[in-house]
Amino acid sequence: MNKLPKNINDKKSAREYVKKILKSLDEELVEKKADDLWFAISRHPKFRTAEVVMAYWSFDHEVPSHDFIMDADRHKLIILPRIKDLDIEPVFYKGTSHMFPNKYGIMEPVGPKYPLLDKIELVIVPGLAFDINGHRLGRGLGFYDRFLTKLHNAYTIGIAFEEQVFETIPYDENDVLVDELIYF
Repeated sequence: MNKLPKNINDKKSAREYVKKILKSLDEELVEKKADDLWFAISRHPKFRTAEVVMAYWSFDHEVPSHDFIMDADRHKLIILPRIKDLDIEPVFYKGTSHMFPNKYGIMEPVGPKYPLLDKIELVIVPGLAFDINGHRLGRGLGFYDRFLTKLHNAYTIGIAFEEQVFETIPYDENDVLVDELIYF
């Protein structure tokens, strides 16, 4: 299990450290691990039984998700996040032609907001780092932490490369834990 260096004890330093690790990963290895991760998700009982799944459109060293979303969209209702003000809005995924970059450069779906938060059964959550207890280190703006507190019926799965998983990471009382972590 990975350990953060002893001199890294705050979120900002941890983010910088993990970003350097992610930038150093071999592209072929990233693709292989991503394929393995998405295969594991596709076989997961929560995914198999869910009708409404919220995923993410990968960005900047996140586990690549585009192929998985395009495939899953054929048999699941796929919801993706859209940033509005400082919150996540769940939005129907309607194909790549309905995706446009937001002010952070992250591709987002255009279209109506998905209004039924209680119908979202599974959320696949990206992160820069996770620990073995389900703590997640995001990009620092708290989008997912605020959003996940609004979901009462959703099971959350963090998805990461093994290089992103640590015994412990810096966290605070506002951070929302994932129910499960899948990593390779």
